[in-house]
Amino acid sequence: MKIALHPTTEVGIRAGKLLLGEATLERLGVLNSPVTDRDSRIERIDGVSGFDVLVTDDSDLDVARQAITAEVPVVTWVDGDDLNLEETTVPVMTGANLANGIARSLAARELDGRSLPSVVAWTEPGSSLRSGEPVTFPDPVGARWGTIRRRSGATTEVAVPVNEEWAGAVVHVTDNGTTRILGIADLASHLEALALAAGAVTMAAGSHDPGPVLPSDLADEYLLAALRAGLDIASFTKA
Repeated sequence: MKIALHPTTEVGIRAGKLLLGEATLERLGVLNSPVTDRDSRIERIDGVSGFDVLVTDDSDLDVARQAITAEVPVVTWVDGDDLNLEETTVPVMTGANLANGIARSLAARELDGRSLPSVVAWTEPGSSLRSGEPVTFPDPVGARWGTIRRRSGATTEVAVPVNEEWAGAVVHVTDNGTTRILGIADLASHLEALALAAGAVTMAAGSHDPGPVLPSDLADEYLLAALRAGLDIASFTKA
């Protein structure tokens, strides 16, 4: 696979390093940024022509729009609400991040189309709360308070502000009185980079229909790519 990377923050830089660990990577083009790595697959580029996908952590989506115009598939770290994807001729994955990518993909994989009582929670930067919805992540994030972000059917989504370098996600799914819990915790920059890299591999490795794509639409492929990149998921079942 041939991936063009447009890094603007530590997330994008870390995602590039993770992508170099992908065995199927043939070429990693770094757009408009200096290259110091001596890996023969990496090079500085000025355009995205000839690449399977453009991947960016930029909150300004001008580069993403340019790639779409050039008919190159795109993966964005931000949720991409400002992109008009109704008439795009290429697939565009938005929200390849901890919340919209990893957390919701874990939930989609566990639910597998079923409507079951479930809770999906993730951390995001912010001041820690002293009350709200209780959520327990694996250490070192631990027990926190969060705010309900959305309810959809039997699923409740909770955002948990954390003012530290750590981040996490947790999913609870209850079926016939048994609750299965999945959780992850790591450095925030690493988890966000891993989420972006997994989106890049997923989009570059397959043929997808034109239009908007969410990581959870391709939960199996997305999580498999994340696991190959080093995602570590803890699981627990309680009656």
